[in-house]
Amino acid sequence: MEEKKPKSSFLSWCRRYISLLFVGLLALYVYVLFFNDNSYGHLRELQSEIRLLEAEKQQNQDTLNKYHQLNRLLLSDKEELERIAREKYGMQRLGEDVYIVE
Repeated sequence: MEEKKPKSSFLSWCRRYISLLFVGLLALYVYVLFFNDNSYGHLRELQSEIRLLEAEKQQNQDTLNKYHQLNRLLLSDKEELERIAREKYGMQRLGEDVYIVE
């Protein structure tokens, strides 16, 4: 008669092929990937914040360049200085009437 092998169960298969070291390393990998301070989700949030701050930095740099250019223009061109003073600040020449329309 032939002897029948007992059917192996899932638990015996796990004991045979999966070691405790493998399970520990897998648990450590999952912890680092999802629950750590340096997790994947947290890093994505920080990257999006970096992109927003870099865009804001570029916008501020453009504004700064605009004002530097305006400052250079006002220091070198007296007519431009007079135009800005009259338009923005409502200044006037002697004997001149200024009407401000809002």
